[in-house]
Amino acid sequence: MVTDTLIYGRGGDANALDPVHTDIGESVKVIVNIFEPLVAYDDETLDLVPGVAESWETSDDGREWTFKLRPNVKFHDGTPLNAEAVVFTFERILDPDHPHVHSNIIPYYSSYTQIEKIEAVDDLTVKFTLKQPQATFLANIAMFPSGIVSPTAVKKYGADFTRHPVGSGPFQFVHWKPKQEIVLDRFDDYWGEPAGVKRVIFLPSEESSIRVIQLKRAEIHIADNLPPSEVDGLEKTPGVVVQSTPGINIGYLTMQTQKPPLDKPEVRQAICYAIDRDRLIEVAYAGHAQKAKTMVPPTLWGHSDDVPGREVDQQKAKQLLEEASKKYGFSLPVKLELFVMDQPRPYMQQPRQTAIFIKDALEKVGFQVEIITNDIGQHFQRMTRGEHQLGLSGWSADIADPHNFLHTLLHSDNINEIGGNNLSQYKNEEVDKLLDAAQFELDKEKRTELYKQAQQLIFEDAPVLPLVHVPVRIAQRDFVEGYKLHPSSQVRLKTARIAEQ
Repeated sequence: MVTDTLIYGRGGDANALDPVHTDIGESVKVIVNIFEPLVAYDDETLDLVPGVAESWETSDDGREWTFKLRPNVKFHDGTPLNAEAVVFTFERILDPDHPHVHSNIIPYYSSYTQIEKIEAVDDLTVKFTLKQPQATFLANIAMFPSGIVSPTAVKKYGADFTRHPVGSGPFQFVHWKPKQEIVLDRFDDYWGEPAGVKRVIFLPSEESSIRVIQLKRAEIHIADNLPPSEVDGLEKTPGVVVQSTPGINIGYLTMQTQKPPLDKPEVRQAICYAIDRDRLIEVAYAGHAQKAKTMVPPTLWGHSDDVPGREVDQQKAKQLLEEASKKYGFSLPVKLELFVMDQPRPYMQQPRQTAIFIKDALEKVGFQVEIITNDIGQHFQRMTRGEHQLGLSGWSADIADPHNFLHTLLHSDNINEIGGNNLSQYKNEEVDKLLDAAQFELDKEKRTELYKQAQQLIFEDAPVLPLVHVPVRIAQRDFVEGYKLHPSSQVRLKTARIAEQ
């Protein structure tokens, strides 16, 4: 066995490796090892620490942020990471018509719209001017879409930059054979501590049973997004170690609120009452999940325990649906399509089983459900365009802030075809006002109260059914040392090492 190569087995392939053009988790796992933002998470916590910026300061009014870059940081192509590269990186996020943007999918665009101006003050100094002070600004620029790109490489590869990514991180891109492998090598000119292995290979396999066999044979060294029952079995397997961390995530059912009869709150509420989430956790998660009350995980500040939640009540679901059918003049059973992804996700390791469970539950109360399976990229693109009626989805925290869940997933600003994540196309002016106020309120207690009010209104409108919060668990060979699951769920492999056999 080659002792300096780490093989990472996962449930699917990336869809893009340009940080601005994806929000697919399988892409992010690779991106965070190639690119680095100005500000980063601490290795073991959600504290923000210097990234390629070694320090920063903000003006008294909170509108100007000035970052000092580390000297002598190089991109993988040998060019310098300087202030102009930072300006170039953010202009690509903020300007969909930028000459070096080659896709209209920019999922995180709305997270950066408060940036009014970015200036290169000198070679190692960058100044951001905001339209108004923003509580989430520093955390936003620590997200993976803010990873600084090599302007030289972007101009060289054009639309193919997404398949030839060049950043400044601890690993540099070697090649990508779609559906087969992505290979990264240690970047020897990295400014910080060098990576612990010379090579990383990401291997995709949608069949979790195959990944389990590969791990037992040591053909892969780490496996993620496995069904919980499989992980339970691996815990007892010699030579295998399981890591777990509380997940800052949500798995949920989205309902397209612009499509009749899902535009009626009573119909959406009937769906919520029909589904036994406690039973779902047993069937699809082997008990390894927590029933969700709201879209904000309880591990995150701002979560509201005051929201009552809806316990399963199939009689009430039937009654609500029958009354709605008479009131609004639609016939029963209500025919609905349920979109499901073909790959496991951290918040939904068994999407097919989850979809079948929901279909069966809904058909007991007056719905007729057809399951539509799409590959992971198509699944979210089609739902972004509003093509679904019901859809399985989820979210893992990019930043440890309720804004990342409530604003991203339920603010009307995020209804768009460039990657907007308000898949329910939910519009409530009062909710929007609360979420806007919370984004710009710098007092954390006041922000918390605003988010709690928003969660209550969202519960009443029921544009989504929060299903589960899931602990993140991986299985790895015991000779993999130094790799720790991060609370953000980011797969940062710099510290991993292969022990001598």
